[in-house]
Amino acid sequence: GSNVPVTRTPDAHWMAEVRYRGTKVVTVSPDYADNTKFADEWLPAQAGTDAALAMAMTHVILKEYFVDRRVPFFVDYVRQYTDLPFLITLTEAPVSDAAPHGGLVPGKFLTAADLAADPSQAAPEDAWKTVLLDAATGQPKVPNGSMGFRYAESGEGQWNLDLGDVVPALSLRDAKVAEETAEVLLPHFADEEGEGGVLRRGVPVTRINGKLVTTVFDLMLAQHGVGRPGLPGEWPTGYDDASSPYTPAWQAEITSVPAEACIRIAREFATNSEDSEGRSMIIMGAGICQWFHADATYRAILSMLILTGAMGRNGGGWAHYV
Repeated sequence: GSNVPVTRTPDAHWMAEVRYRGTKVVTVSPDYADNTKFADEWLPAQAGTDAALAMAMTHVILKEYFVDRRVPFFVDYVRQYTDLPFLITLTEAPVSDAAPHGGLVPGKFLTAADLAADPSQAAPEDAWKTVLLDAATGQPKVPNGSMGFRYAESGEGQWNLDLGDVVPALSLRDAKVAEETAEVLLPHFADEEGEGGVLRRGVPVTRINGKLVTTVFDLMLAQHGVGRPGLPGEWPTGYDDASSPYTPAWQAEITSVPAEACIRIAREFATNSEDSEGRSMIIMGAGICQWFHADATYRAILSMLILTGAMGRNGGGWAHYV
């Protein structure tokens, strides 16, 4: 979405110079533009299909760098700087054509107000203080830095991300809690008509003050089709399962980027970030902005940077705009 040599000429020399220092440049573009000519590799994704490619690459990153093995740098980063450890309530969905028997769907964040013995007596700001589990104790904790600390006197001095002695449980399986499993209904819009459908995938769950909860991270794994032992639901059989959304083979039929290239570039991107502590970068801009739901496409791409600890790092992160 960014043709650097043409539309960002003041920056173009930096991209040329960094290649002499060993940086690999990969262009995602439907046409053989100037930025493609100067790249080391070209992924010719069809126009408007960037999100499918990004989610399939994220599928690879989640599976290989968070499930098959855990990269300490990545795990520490997302615990400290993202909402992935925070707890989400699961609620019953109404019966519909997509879910004729109903089912569980992600609801709102669990908040400090939900932890109160009498929620009606909770301070107003408690409804804006999100909750996570301490991996060491399994107890719910309300860490600094959420919106509830920003606009109330009770939050003075706590508008920061200092976790103290708390080690957030990224997944419920990281915490010492009574764990159950549940199938969750997740939306997807993969059909040709764009009408959407429902994915049935399982997550670990537990109950806190009567509310059924899981973590954002557990939901992210489920949404991207990254299975783990013992979870209910419908899961891909592997990277080559083209019938299951968000696998490399699935995206190949949409984007025209070969599954093998999707897997390899995802691995190179994540491995470079692991080795350099976050110095992987994505340049994007107006090419994506011209499409409906560009905000969702942006989030799909930015997820790769967040998961690999690249946001906020010199030499890494998101370079915007045209």
